[in-house]
Amino acid sequence: MSVKKAIKILDWWINQKKYGMKKLQNEWNDSEDDYDIIRTLLSVDQITVTNLETIRSELISNCKHPMNMQDKDLAGHKYCMNCNLDL
Repeated sequence: MSVKKAIKILDWWINQKKYGMKKLQNEWNDSEDDYDIIRTLLSVDQITVTNLETIRSELISNCKHPMNMQDKDLAGHKYCMNCNLDL
């Protein structure tokens, strides 16, 4: 799996978590149930989102992709050998 694909997967996962959190919060704000479990679930999901965003930030490098570090794979796609990002 390339870094670009991993970043796309993480973006999708983060968006799904945030959407689920917003939906859960909206549905349970309308009900009169005990809110302790809601706060617990939302805080767990917020920690998960924070962790996923941290992983995503580690995958994105500050590499300038120098010409001597660029190569092509067997399919002809250019990538950086320094950071493994598709160009």
